[in-house]
Amino acid sequence: MSTKFITLLLSSLLLTSGIVAYAAPAPLPDQNDQLLSLADYPNQTVLAIVVSGRKLRHIKKWEEGIRKVYPQLTSVRVADITDEPRPSHDQVAEKLRKRAPADVRIMIDMDNLWATEYQLDTSEPCLLLFDDNGQVIAQFRGRANKDRLNEVMVVLAEIFPPAAADEIS
Repeated sequence: MSTKFITLLLSSLLLTSGIVAYAAPAPLPDQNDQLLSLADYPNQTVLAIVVSGRKLRHIKKWEEGIRKVYPQLTSVRVADITDEPRPSHDQVAEKLRKRAPADVRIMIDMDNLWATEYQLDTSEPCLLLFDDNGQVIAQFRGRANKDRLNEVMVVLAEIFPPAAADEIS
C-alpha cells in the first residue's frame, strides 16, 4: 500500500470516529534557545498556556490558581508573537530572560504555529489540556477569574486527585 493511501485511510477513520486529531507543533526555542515540545512529556497530561507575547503577564493568575491544587501537573507556556512590526526572536528572548523567572521556560512561537494548529485567538490566554496520548481533551480561553478557574478545576479533578491541603506549600 502506498503511504498516501494509508494516510487517507487513517484520516477517514479519525473523521468518522469523532476523534479530533492534531499534529503537535514542531519544537520551539525558549528564551534560552533550548528546544521544547509536547513530545518532551510522553505519557503525561500537559497543560499548555498559549497567549500573545504582549499578554504573558495574564498567565500568572492561572499558574498560581492551578498550582495550589495541582502541583504535579506538567505545564508549558507558549508566547505567540503577533506584534507588528515583528520583533526578532533574539529581541523576544532577551525580554523574556529579563522578565520571566529563571526556572520558567517559555516557548517562543514566531510563526504562530500553535495558534494556527489549534485555531486560537491568543489575545487572551488559551489553555489546552492534553491527555497522556497528546490529544486535546479540554480547551479554555480568557483571563483567570473565579468562574473560569473553577471550570478548569472540574476537568482537572477528573484526571488528578487534588493535593491534600497539608501538602500544599
